[in-house]
Amino acid sequence: MTNLNDHLENVLEAVFMAQELGDVTVEKILERRSEDVQVEVKREDLEKLVGMGLLERDGEEIALTDEGRAIAKQTVRRHRLAEMLLFSMLGVDRDLASEIACKVEHGIREEMLEGVCTMLGHPSTCPHGRPIPPGECCAAGRKVVATNVMPLTELPPGERGRIVYIRPRSHHRLHRLASLGMNPGVIVELHRRSPAFCVRFEETDLAIDKDVAQDIHVSRIPREGNGGNGQIR
Repeated sequence: MTNLNDHLENVLEAVFMAQELGDVTVEKILERRSEDVQVEVKREDLEKLVGMGLLERDGEEIALTDEGRAIAKQTVRRHRLAEMLLFSMLGVDRDLASEIACKVEHGIREEMLEGVCTMLGHPSTCPHGRPIPPGECCAAGRKVVATNVMPLTELPPGERGRIVYIRPRSHHRLHRLASLGMNPGVIVELHRRSPAFCVRFEETDLAIDKDVAQDIHVSRIPREGNGGNGQIR
């Protein structure tokens, strides 16, 4: 795979994210400053990447070639996993996590990246809800790295956990949980498992069904107390 400097990797990353949003004209990419990629894209950057065979241009339309997409996809994966690590495990603010991730993503080696992904439980989205491109470790469902990230169903009663990510089987459930304040970064305490999973967070008591609780992944943390009422099905 072509070796690039950090700046050109960031340009490919910006094009990848522009394609996620459907903004793939030269002018759109030049004028758009991504929330995630702290890079100023110049026309000569795009021309250079076209010359390297990593981008292709058709009039004002810009697209990643297969090789360019592979590099951009891996860069995006490193960035969004770094965000998740900072946000979910260290409690760093979402936007600050993105800013820091942009600075450290280029130094993350592949074996480190797989370890981080496995430790986090192979999250599918970053703290902003954007998709994290899966790696080989995700396809293999690897659990080699010791981790304290687990489904809420595995948290012992009386223990607390910080929500790392939610992998919903239903958008309705995701919106319902979000409307009640159950978002990544929120600390929940499990009180009992039966007849429903009863949790307390931010002065609210909530009862949820087992299949909903399985969608919520938390990192186990030391106990602490909190106190509302509701149930999601």
